Amino acid sequence: MRLLVTRPEPEATRTAERLRALGHEPVMAPLLEAIFLDPPQPAFQPAAILLTSGNGLRGLLRWSFPASWFDVPVFAVGDRTAEAARDAGFSKVLSANGDGDALATLAIATLAPGAGTLLYPAAVDRAGNWPERLIAGGHALFLVEVYRMDPAANLPDSVANDLRQRRIDGVLLYSPRTAKTFVQLVAGLNPQPPVDDLPIYTLSETIASMLTFGAVFIAAEPTDDALLAQIPKGMGTSPSGVR
Repeated sequence: MRLLVTRPEPEATRTAERLRALGHEPVMAPLLEAIFLDPPQPAFQPAAILLTSGNGLRGLLRWSFPASWFDVPVFAVGDRTAEAARDAGFSKVLSANGDGDALATLAIATLAPGAGTLLYPAAVDRAGNWPERLIAGGHALFLVEVYRMDPAANLPDSVANDLRQRRIDGVLLYSPRTAKTFVQLVAGLNPQPPVDDLPIYTLSETIASMLTFGAVFIAAEPTDDALLAQIPKGMGTSPSGVR
């Protein structure tokens, strides 16, 4: 199957490699680009660091923080981000293996409210209200916006033509912002492609709610494995004629 990969780099390349291993043909069209910011670095040592993405980690690593930070507990939203934090040198890393709510649940279960200030290196545009759960539970949270995600101005011409000629067998969407961008860019195409029955594989119901077209599939849990499990196995000939 020819599957459109819309997530930003470097995650897009990683997903493409997994799709090839499953017998699919990835079509690359990252719809968001991470732009890293240079906010002032916190003067305190955090009691824990909360990571909701690899970009949050990359933004954090741009700072010149003391070596002692590498011994601070890190709570990562998923296994990939946790692995990246360990590779960066953090010694105490736990994975929530889920979404922001799962991350909040893990932090609340692990840390006492008076343990100190939790540092959250975040995106400018964020989804979910999970930080409020931590604050309501008595935790001090310091949020720093370390990056923003800029949307693509348009779909690549080759992707637009593939959509018009039904040469895309499915689209992978990993965030509400990406889904919203995809809908807007498709709406701007002229002539319009036939997308009413286009299979779209999403990571969550929140992402799916951004869509106004397509045959939408929602992962059983907000993980890469669960999303890829929604895609039919590569058997026979796909609608685009790719085996």
